[in-house]
Amino acid sequence: MGRVVALLIGVAAAALAFAGPAFAVPDQGTPEFDSYLQGLERNGYHLNPETAWRLAHQACVGGIPGYIGIELAAQGVIGPGAQQRVMDVARKYACPVQ
Repeated sequence: MGRVVALLIGVAAAALAFAGPAFAVPDQGTPEFDSYLQGLERNGYHLNPETAWRLAHQACVGGIPGYIGIELAAQGVIGPGAQQRVMDVARKYACPVQ
């Protein structure tokens, strides 16, 4: 029984160790996140850092709960196709190269 538990813990630790870098979204306050924010601003999107992080997570990983569309609209990302355009910019600057 002890071997099975040790094996399961080892597999879980390995999965966490290898899954983290694959879907890494830059953390707020890092130089990568700052360059991502600058990339958004160069393209005309002036978002607060919290919304920008959620946008990057949604664009790169997907599946984050919340109302990202409403947040973006509240910050001026409105119009036909606007949300898709800002997602494309987020993918360009925030998503790691796979």
